Amino acid sequence: MTQAVKHTLKWRLADMAGTGTEQVNVVMPEMDAQSTHEILLATDIPSPHSSNMDISWTDEDIGLFHALVEKVLSEDDRPDQFDLADPEIIDILHMVAAAHFIQPLDADEILADDLTTVMNETDIGELAAIHTLDGFKSCIIAELDSIEAVCVLLEPLVVPDKNIDLEVYDTLVVNKHSLLPAEFGNVEPDTGTVLH
Repeated sequence: MTQAVKHTLKWRLADMAGTGTEQVNVVMPEMDAQSTHEILLATDIPSPHSSNMDISWTDEDIGLFHALVEKVLSEDDRPDQFDLADPEIIDILHMVAAAHFIQPLDADEILADDLTTVMNETDIGELAAIHTLDGFKSCIIAELDSIEAVCVLLEPLVVPDKNIDLEVYDTLVVNKHSLLPAEFGNVEPDTGTVLH
């Protein structure tokens, strides 16, 4: 199943699977302009509302989606149409949904001591790491201002002493000085990376 990049996207907050729990779903019109059918892709992100509704994608949603596509897919792998069965595209849609709908937790109480390191300028859609009481955790930068970043976790984070149990795609607000290069997280370093 493929979908053109330029078609209008909506969030549908509804229990489409019949599980009794409203989830965030991605809704797209079919490629054929004459068709009234929709393509629906469920995410693992719970809806923050108890009623069914459709919400248009914001400029921030679209910007994050395109930033993640640029970072995750190599230039040769970026088609005019996306395969909605592609696990990388599904992950990107989950990250955008998480950034939009999951209320971020302030990370201050779960961060470990800051490390002295060189951090290049960061941007939305980039992979980073944070030093937590549960070790180094990989995350994607979903929002950014001059002081803080909203990050989407790419691995679970558990701090029993503080009764914190976060899952993949949960979100954190992190001071920018606490962001670390991606190589600190659970990622494969690229060939030019030197770890000390």
